[in-house]
Amino acid sequence: MNAQWLLSSPILTPVLLVCLMLACAGCAALFYRTRILVNERDEANSAAEMSMIQLRKSMQIDQLTGLLSRQRLTEIAKVEMARCRRYGHPLSVVCMDIDHFNQINRDYSDTVGDSVLNGLARMTQALIRQSDAVCRWNGGAFLLLLPHTGLEQALELAEKLRRQASDAAFLVDNHVSVSIGSACLSTQESFESMTRRAEDALHQAKNEGRNRSLGHHSAEDTVRLSSHAAGS
Repeated sequence: MNAQWLLSSPILTPVLLVCLMLACAGCAALFYRTRILVNERDEANSAAEMSMIQLRKSMQIDQLTGLLSRQRLTEIAKVEMARCRRYGHPLSVVCMDIDHFNQINRDYSDTVGDSVLNGLARMTQALIRQSDAVCRWNGGAFLLLLPHTGLEQALELAEKLRRQASDAAFLVDNHVSVSIGSACLSTQESFESMTRRAEDALHQAKNEGRNRSLGHHSAEDTVRLSSHAAGS
């Protein structure tokens, strides 16, 4: 029995054709299923990649204000600290906090509080240099990183921020004030230590009545540029 006889057989020829057609259909189905699985894999990889991009972005950008995140500014600060120490340039931070921010949220709603945060963020971005950086530090607080800036210059900027915030119409029927603390990098000091001193100056400004800007020169010395009563 040979292949020619099988093909010429009136009985087996239709059977072979059916088998051939079934085999082709199976191959086509397998190919189609493979394409579906490949597309599903590619879509899953794309979704995972997009999620990773969004995660990295969320770690770098504050979602409410569009400013840098605290983590991202900390990373930038450590690079700037190394550069400033290498070349002997000053570096300062300014910590600014909205006075009575929780009360604003309670009296006007969280939506209005978010609007105040965004307004203050835009105002701050308009005042700083391109080489400066600002982040949403926490709650109603912002932190500014000022390379090539000594304490007196930082205090001058702090006063501009304080005055403009007090004059801005962030709330329709009330004014918004900020308290500010500044500090300049000391020899062999960590970023955490410098920001802690700025926060100490900020807390002192709060304790003295708010709507003030104070500068913390060192652990023993607090330099005041101005002292304004709240509501002035």
